[in-house]
Amino acid sequence: MNNKGWEYDVERAFDKESDHDDGGASDAETKAYRRELELLRQGARTVARHERITDAQFPAFMAGINERIAEQPVRSHRGLWAFLSLASASLIVAVSTFVIIRGATPDATATVVEDVKTEIEGATVHWETSDDGGATVWVEIAEGDLW
Repeated sequence: MNNKGWEYDVERAFDKESDHDDGGASDAETKAYRRELELLRQGARTVARHERITDAQFPAFMAGINERIAEQPVRSHRGLWAFLSLASASLIVAVSTFVIIRGATPDATATVVEDVKTEIEGATVHWETSDDGGATVWVEIAEGDLW
């Protein structure tokens, strides 16, 4: 028989994973293959060893565990320094953000004109401050005004 996929179906049925039993093989082949599977399973049960620690072996067993625990390296504090660095950076960012968001901004001041003058010959300069705080400066020349 060219198709060996039936063996997979028989194995699944043998392990109670499927209800399908023959998988396309003849009845004699299926029964022979199931007998082989049963012999393999019995052989595996026969040679399987279950190790147990008896009372007399227990001190030696625990001594091995204690030796392995003693071989463990002592924990260092490198993680502590990393945590402190991260905490410090977080604190700096939090305080900076708080100062930026909650900090008082200085009041805006209006433009204040204290003195005006020009170096243009024959020109005069006038200025005026409005109620909203703005300032206007005029430069008067005989030919026309610039402002």
